[in-house]
Amino acid sequence: VCLVGIASGQRYDSPDEAELNSAIENTKAYIKLSRDVGGSGVRVFPNSFHNNVPREKTIEQIAKALNVVGAFAADYAQQIRLEAHGNAGELPTIRAIMDKVVQPSIRVKLNSDKRDTNGEGFESNFNLVKDLLGDTLHLHNLKDTEFPYQHQMDLLVRMGWSGWQLLEASDKVPDRLQALIEQRRIWDRMLAVSLKV
Repeated sequence: VCLVGIASGQRYDSPDEAELNSAIENTKAYIKLSRDVGGSGVRVFPNSFHNNVPREKTIEQIAKALNVVGAFAADYAQQIRLEAHGNAGELPTIRAIMDKVVQPSIRVKLNSDKRDTNGEGFESNFNLVKDLLGDTLHLHNLKDTEFPYQHQMDLLVRMGWSGWQLLEASDKVPDRLQALIEQRRIWDRMLAVSLKV
């Protein structure tokens, strides 16, 4: 068993300063915990834009918080994995946040979300963040045809990405073990196709 890291739910979008500071301090505690248990990083969220708060202000705030926790994480040899989550987690917004981040320990974690195909399309959005990817990403039900899993795999293989593709599936299934085996078979087939391209 390999512990990849801590999947915290810490987010840096709150307009409430006390909540923001709490999220930063909680992240620091998760960084220490991840190091202590042999993990390599902590997952965090950008999360949400708020009414009556300019988007640019929220982007600045998230980036500033990431720089604080990123510097702390570097001292513990940990990665901060900014997951594309919430309405502030669309890939163009993630890119805007990362353009303001100076800490190399901050990396992007894809969430394999249908909205990644919005705007100019999946490959265009992927290209916005591909050079910022960390060593983990989320996959969901690989049978879901609303997300281009094969295309994502092709792009990851083409760029030589090496990391953990973590399955996050909450579907209700009669046999979890068989469902997991099926997901692994689908993943293996996709990887085989990508390696031939």
